[in-house]
Amino acid sequence: MKKTLILLFALSGFAQADDHAMDTYYAYYGISTTNPPAVVAAMDKFNASECGQKTPSTVALMAETFNGGEASTHTFVVTYEGSKVLDETLVILSTCPDYATFLTEMAEVSVPTEQNLVKAVYEQGDWTKDTVFAVFEMNIKNEEAYLTAYKKMTDAMVEQGQLTSSYGLERVVAGTDFSHFAFIGGQNVASLMETLDLLDMKNPDFKEFQTAVRRNRSIVRRGIVNPVKAWE
Repeated sequence: MKKTLILLFALSGFAQADDHAMDTYYAYYGISTTNPPAVVAAMDKFNASECGQKTPSTVALMAETFNGGEASTHTFVVTYEGSKVLDETLVILSTCPDYATFLTEMAEVSVPTEQNLVKAVYEQGDWTKDTVFAVFEMNIKNEEAYLTAYKKMTDAMVEQGQLTSSYGLERVVAGTDFSHFAFIGGQNVASLMETLDLLDMKNPDFKEFQTAVRRNRSIVRRGIVNPVKAWE
């Protein structure tokens, strides 16, 4: 792998993201494991292989610290900087013996739980300063209308110093259960909790946002994830 990636929901190189020209894709591979060190070791081995070094995508492992009743304990996030990189990666992996070995070793220490392909819609902030992320999976009827309301709220919160970490919205291209997810980062758990406390109807900007989107989106699940390791 050629670059280091910390996240997700979602998050390579978007500190100065242009939401009108985003062509970033993320593949999410959920697993259930009771042996995280063995999972990391398997990925370390593949990353060091000839095939792993040729792959143009980037990889991070996230711990599903709090995710409700979901079976996943961890999620691999693979980032593709454009559909061409996605295509190139899939071609390389389809004929790679090292990848087959990786899958065999993973099968011995984990069970697959879900797979989703996601495209970045809107991403802001410096994710490299964040160590924890809140994720809001949801179904959205009208993305453009939701995004307009979302930007208005987040712009106001940034201006007032209430939103100081990374945040954004992603669209599910292939998957089930939800159509989009939003995320908010935090430098630590305490700072993330302070931000989440502001998402309350006492906050006029959040109240306006909730009123604008209440018939346009329904939240499926809320979760909190932590980066475990990234590979380069």
